[in-house]
This record gives sequence, C-alpha cells and structure tokens, in this order.
Amino acid sequence: KNKYFNQKEDKVSSELIQNQQQPIYHVHIRKTAGTTINFAFLTNANDQNVEVFYESTAKKSNHRIIKNDKVFVGWNIDLINKGDFSYAFSHTPFHQLNLQPNTFVFTCLRDPAKRVISHYNMLRYFKLNNINHPCMKTEGKWLGKNFDEFIVNLPKEHLLNQLFMFSKDFNIQEALERLKTLDSIIYTETLNDGLKHLESLIGWSLPISNQKKYGFKEELTSNQLSKLKEKLKPEYELIEMIQKEHNKV
Repeated sequence: KNKYFNQKEDKVSSELIQNQQQPIYHVHIRKTAGTTINFAFLTNANDQNVEVFYESTAKKSNHRIIKNDKVFVGWNIDLINKGDFSYAFSHTPFHQLNLQPNTFVFTCLRDPAKRVISHYNMLRYFKLNNINHPCMKTEGKWLGKNFDEFIVNLPKEHLLNQLFMFSKDFNIQEALERLKTLDSIIYTETLNDGLKHLESLIGWSLPISNQKKYGFKEELTSNQLSKLKEKLKPEYELIEMIQKEHNKV
C-alpha cells in the first residue's frame, strides 16, 4: 500500500514540478538558524501551523509532503537527487549529493565559534531537562562535564562542520571551490537581509519566525574562546575567503 501511495505521489510531484521554476535546495548546516530558514520556506505550503507541518514532514516515511501545489522534501537523499521538489533540505554533506544541474542551491554560514557554542548549549539544555531528542543518543556522550571536555570529545566533522559539509578531507581550497558553485550564500548574523535577498532571487515569500532558543547559555572565558577559535582556524579562513570571493549577501 505504501509503495503504491509513493508511486502515485511520485507522479503528482513530477507533474507539478514540470510547471514550476527550478527546484530549491538548502544545504542545511547545523546550528546556523537553518530551521528558521526551513520554516520560512515551509510557510509557502499555506498550512495553518508551520511547526506542525515541519513535524509531519519529519514523521512521514518518505519525508515528502505535497501542499499548495508545492512539493516539500526533507532529508530524503533519493528524492533530493531526483530533483522532483519545490523546496528541499538536509544535513547531508554537499559532496555526498548528486543534485540535478538545474537546482538552485544555497546555504547559510555562521561565525564558527558561535556555531559550536550553540551546539553545546542545545545539547546541555537537552541533558539538563531530560529531553529525549534523537541526537542525544550519539551526541549526549560528547558533553562531558564541561565545555572544555565537549571540545575534546566533539568529532572533527562536527567541530568543523561548515568546512566538512563542502570537503570530506577538510580541504579549505576544495570547500571554497564547492561553495563558489552555489547560487547564494547567506549568513546567520544577517539572516533578515539574507532571506530578503533569497526572496528577490526566487520570488518566494520568506517570513522570518522566532529562532529556536534553548534555555541554557554557556559563558566562555576569554582563554576558552581563544582556544576554541584556534581549533576553528581553518573554518575562519574559509569564511573569510568566501566572503572576499563570493560577494553575496
């Protein structure tokens, strides 16, 4: 039954897509306000509650929902590579995808230290409040007793996740070349401007909703912060280079 339903859905989605502009794909880097960006796009489903709509996409086995003549896909790599969507997103590294050439691709980058601290704050909040988030199974173990232990425990691909998303070998030059192929790069620090810029490029309405804030905020000493920034040096280099070369919002 599920297979039949998915095939029927495949047909509907490919017919819808034929009459639409290019598919839009978000390379969703964790802790860069990516969920806020996804919510902005998902409001175009015209569903009453965007949060409930997002949850439904997460719960559905193929993570695809067709609504308001648009096809929304999350995390499903087969469907994402196929290109039959209006808007799609996932945390899959860009180098592991095989997107259709006509796909409009964008990402959102963030100050590397702020991104890692945000990851820690989220996990620490989940732990303190006994929130059984799926990521805690693996990531809860990284927390240790404090931030210093977290930085030691955090796997390199999560510490330097922005770099890793565009180069599996953490090669700055390779990541830079891949980032330069994107249609747009926006930044967490100027998210409102970034969403307005995307609106002008693709013609979707992208209202900003409240960003998720977790009720835990780690205060780092200046020594901790400089140690962290030292570890994140390759990522700071990459972002500096992309901002110089890829003069997009």
